[in-house]
Amino acid sequence: MNRSQTSRPRTSLARNKKKGARTRNARARGKSTGVFGMFRRDSAPKIKRAIVIAFARELATLIESGIPVVQALVLTGEQRRGTPLEPVVRRMVRDLNSGMLLADAMAVHSSVFSHIFIQTVATSDRGAPVAEVLRQAADFLDTADSAIAQAKQALIYPAIVMTVGLAVVTLLITVVLPSMTQLLVNLDQGLPLPTKILIWLSDFLITQKLPLLVGGLIVTVGTAKYIKTPRGKLQLHKLVLRVPAASTLIVYSDIARASAAMSALTSAGLSLPEAVEVATETASNLVIRGALARGRAGLLAGDGLARPLAATGVFPETFIQTLRVAEDTGTMDANLKRMADFYQKEAESAVKNLVGLVEPLSTVFIALIVGFIAMAVVMPMYSALGSLGN
Repeated sequence: MNRSQTSRPRTSLARNKKKGARTRNARARGKSTGVFGMFRRDSAPKIKRAIVIAFARELATLIESGIPVVQALVLTGEQRRGTPLEPVVRRMVRDLNSGMLLADAMAVHSSVFSHIFIQTVATSDRGAPVAEVLRQAADFLDTADSAIAQAKQALIYPAIVMTVGLAVVTLLITVVLPSMTQLLVNLDQGLPLPTKILIWLSDFLITQKLPLLVGGLIVTVGTAKYIKTPRGKLQLHKLVLRVPAASTLIVYSDIARASAAMSALTSAGLSLPEAVEVATETASNLVIRGALARGRAGLLAGDGLARPLAATGVFPETFIQTLRVAEDTGTMDANLKRMADFYQKEAESAVKNLVGLVEPLSTVFIALIVGFIAMAVVMPMYSALGSLGN
């Protein structure tokens, strides 16, 4: 195989019908996962996103240095011997040697390479430099979900505080308090309302333990199954967008991802309707995903992109106005990149606001419960001591 054959994947699918069918099937498998199906559990090993990013950047560097694509893949595979990525690279080398396009060879491994990644690389079929599109795909993956990941990491501490606090409260009510209940009753004093409530709650949790456990299990399993259905997931996503702090984070993160995807794809040579179609799958929220789909439909109907997106009422005015300016001035690529950067920073700021709200609220919540229990136990004791003094 000479250098011209390996330095860039073939650019025509019309050479024979069999190859065309194989390519469509491969990309269909890649498309079925979407960007958040990137690590879907299937027969292929689960590979972390950071490993895919490093692989793409190393492959781009080797290709930029003048090494043919297949040889560059062989070299990157040798660097990853004994890792889950090694068999993936070996299969890609075989597929390329058999005449497959690079994007189609990646689409075979849809659990490793996301749809947006594959579609970005596929623009090399139209003449875009392979190394450049690989770097664009890697950069998109590097920034995608960073705000959501930060939020999840930052909320670990409040979640631990809430879990431990509720566990301690449950232990106090069901184990410690019952042994003190008889003592409180024997004080021969009128029990205050907080103490009566606490005793009733303790008796209820102990006597109704089995029904509560069974009922809780049924509700949990039923809810989990419902939100896995299309209707249930849509209802959950609508509900989340009604929570002020969470909705801001989700909307800004999805706008940042979609803008970055559209910028990368249009810069690589895809038309705007094609870029919007692929970018729609990057949205984590189904409501926002549907709004982007309606925006694409309006774009195909000749209404532009800003107008149909504004009609959905989902996106902030700043985003809509920037799109209008980009459409009027023909600077869509540059403005999409600016919006991706802007909303990425806004999403990170929303993470800080969310964590700043949740941490003190969780602490105050646990403190109020513990304070109520302490007050309910101590109040009758003080009353009894006061009676003895008199």
